[in-house]
Amino acid sequence: MTWSSRLRALLLIAGLFTSTVLRAQSPVEEIGSLPMALSNERLQTSLHLSPAVPEPPQPRVRRRLPKPGLLLSPEEVSYRDVVRKLGVDKHRYIHCDLPNGRVRTGVITAIGDDSFTLKDGIMTNHSIHYTDLRTTPRPVAAVGTRVVHVIRWTGFVVFFPVLVVAIMVD
Repeated sequence: MTWSSRLRALLLIAGLFTSTVLRAQSPVEEIGSLPMALSNERLQTSLHLSPAVPEPPQPRVRRRLPKPGLLLSPEEVSYRDVVRKLGVDKHRYIHCDLPNGRVRTGVITAIGDDSFTLKDGIMTNHSIHYTDLRTTPRPVAAVGTRVVHVIRWTGFVVFFPVLVVAIMVD
């Protein structure tokens, strides 16, 4: 694009904006003068419409629904109490027996009123409801689980950078 065509385009755009601005303004004659005093008739009708100063909006009151009571049996409440006692130590492994025959071994990461979260891998968490437990959770040494986690973390730390470098080289 040459300088003359650029200058022509610039002048054309400036003219477009100028004409738009000039058309947007109203002539003074169109805006009439406003009356300084209201007649009695207009004053009476305006009083019936609305107050001169609007009332400030009232804050909305949120109504909380009642929390349903937990439907835990006394046995499940005892499971919850044991989990709360065991969950104080963040590095204590616990053993949970589930009704389907599965066994979970891991560390408690979160405790709720109806369930708790068990971290049983290097990156996997499972939410276990107290109603899903077959027996009371118990603390275990979990030496084998600790060794497996150390091996997995070591593999992750060693092989992940090697994989990233191999991808970047290609």
